[in-house]
Amino acid sequence: MSVSVGIDIGGTFTDVIVCPQGSPATIVKVPTTPRDPGEGLIAGLARALEACEVAPAEVTSLVHGTTVGTNALLEHDGARIGILTNSGFEDILYIGRGKRSRMYDLFTGSDTPDFLCPRERVLGICGRIDPRGREVVPLDEGGVLDAVERLVHEHRVEAVAVSFLFSFVDPRHELRAAELIRQAHPTLPVSLSSRIDPRFREFERLVVTAMDAYIRPKVGTYLSTLRARLAEFGVRVPLQVMESHGGIVTSELIEERAVGTLLSGLAGGASGAAATAQEVQRPTALGFDMGGTSTDVALVVNGRPLTHDQATIGGHPLRLPTVDVHTIGAGGGSIAYVDAADSLRVGPHSAGSDPGPAAYGWGGEEPTVTDANLLLGFLGAGGLAGERLQLSRELAAKAVRTRICEPLGMTEVQAAWGIHRIASAAMSAAVRVVSVARGHDPRRFALVACGGAGPMHACTVADDLGINEILIPPHPGVLSAYGLLTADVRVPRWRTFHADTADLDSARLSGELGRLADSARVEIAKAGARPEETAVDLAVDARYIGQSHELTVPVRGDAQDAGSIIAADFADLHRRLYGQHDPDGRVEITGLRATAWAARDTPTVGVAAGEVRVTEREAYLPGSDRFATVPVYARSGVPAQMCGPAIVVQPDTTILVREGWEARTADSGTLILTRRGHG
Repeated sequence: MSVSVGIDIGGTFTDVIVCPQGSPATIVKVPTTPRDPGEGLIAGLARALEACEVAPAEVTSLVHGTTVGTNALLEHDGARIGILTNSGFEDILYIGRGKRSRMYDLFTGSDTPDFLCPRERVLGICGRIDPRGREVVPLDEGGVLDAVERLVHEHRVEAVAVSFLFSFVDPRHELRAAELIRQAHPTLPVSLSSRIDPRFREFERLVVTAMDAYIRPKVGTYLSTLRARLAEFGVRVPLQVMESHGGIVTSELIEERAVGTLLSGLAGGASGAAATAQEVQRPTALGFDMGGTSTDVALVVNGRPLTHDQATIGGHPLRLPTVDVHTIGAGGGSIAYVDAADSLRVGPHSAGSDPGPAAYGWGGEEPTVTDANLLLGFLGAGGLAGERLQLSRELAAKAVRTRICEPLGMTEVQAAWGIHRIASAAMSAAVRVVSVARGHDPRRFALVACGGAGPMHACTVADDLGINEILIPPHPGVLSAYGLLTADVRVPRWRTFHADTADLDSARLSGELGRLADSARVEIAKAGARPEETAVDLAVDARYIGQSHELTVPVRGDAQDAGSIIAADFADLHRRLYGQHDPDGRVEITGLRATAWAARDTPTVGVAAGEVRVTEREAYLPGSDRFATVPVYARSGVPAQMCGPAIVVQPDTTILVREGWEARTADSGTLILTRRGHG
């Protein structure tokens, strides 16, 4: 029997989904253990396997989404690193780019992540490769050894980043430097820019290489410890980890390139949203994942989440293939407060899992979105996480009353609805960032509502945006964990390549792409993919001569006139993205891409059939500004068709079907909400 397991660690809960072949999925949510994330992971896994009567040795696939590296970077809690670069170029990290991200903010901090490594730990090495890959000055091997000894003994570094000029053309100096370092200090982690990001633009390449070195010891320790824990627990299959671009690889490969895990937690939700939309034949969708701490929004086009190369983390640039996810600090645990201007505000600060919302009874005294939803009747006092977490209406009311109602002279209901509405407005704005700002009309997309709190706010967000259809998967509260199981094994590789399409040597291009594809195939084989299951997608980065940034253009076949085909495809893509193109513009290629991938079987996820069990609850109806008795269904017993207002409860979330909306269940188990009159 095939048993697939996905585990995603969030800011508030650790989500586990177990999918035995031919049986409905079993899900578990346990509080995240921030000091030791692996502790909560093992606890959740044990509970989930016990619930579905599966032994650890029966698990055939285990995929994990980790935020260890992301948290280390955001909290400035990474390793002490040193940087080796060319002599005379020691200040690249601190100079950065001339353009500031916020030009008119007098109080903005530096865009450069100089916290990664202070200037005294950046050492220059004599040696030079020129832009054509020729050695101009031999590498000073003695200088490398002296520099490393100084970094290790004087500065007590825990990892080293090496970024030499033009190593993306010829990496021989970086490879030799790494060899020398490992001979002198075999256990010292070494990150090479020619391995991490072999593309031009020195600042971006150095930053991502330094970030890899910064988080690598902590990520490596976490993954090796987790593998040992899983083996002791009885799991025999390799641990797989999702990378930021939405593909998965083995954890051993992650240890060689830890930076690939940055923002990977966001990719699971986007992959799950895409899979949910595909199951009901919706190729375009907006993923809306609202958890306890934050909300993630992603755009799905042609069945896949959009990806990009330029991201930011903690306000700093990150050149890394990532799923295009926009995140805001608004979740069920977001704290509501009155600011200095006597205005009601919500977030971005969160109560997290400790102490949590006031209603948890764990010592939290600040009102949160969860507390407001409880007072509005959208949540029941029966609890969260499969009713293992009971909620106190009295504590929620006290927090809202003392912190919001009394300062602003509002009623309890006014304050609670205001908190719900402000949080939803922030999420509507986030949806506009990934849709309207990208040239897409959100009214043409289905909203895939997931996360522990997303289905409760989905109708409000859809009303704001004019969206007429909402998709709620069978287990929306653990969609990020499910998304891990829907992802392909995927290994992207890229390199710099300069050529004008007007006089492109097609044979040279084909040869370079072939070598890059072979490299990707070797890497994906290490990730466990069999050659007969592997495909490779080829693309080039291209731009008009004189432009500063590129577009990625897929390569179609190996035609002799590749230059004209690429130029025409680039012009078409430029027109679709920006509304115009230059018919007389010359197009140049600046880089090559090869992505090896192998599809995996997506496990079936369903909701076990159950009796139609209907209870009732008093809930607030904002359209008529009153409380009314509304039906409450268990997800396993939702009727084939129903009209709002209604509430649907399940272990991982609560679904609010507001007045004016209708719901029906698809064959896949997805609940489809449509605005009345638009079905």
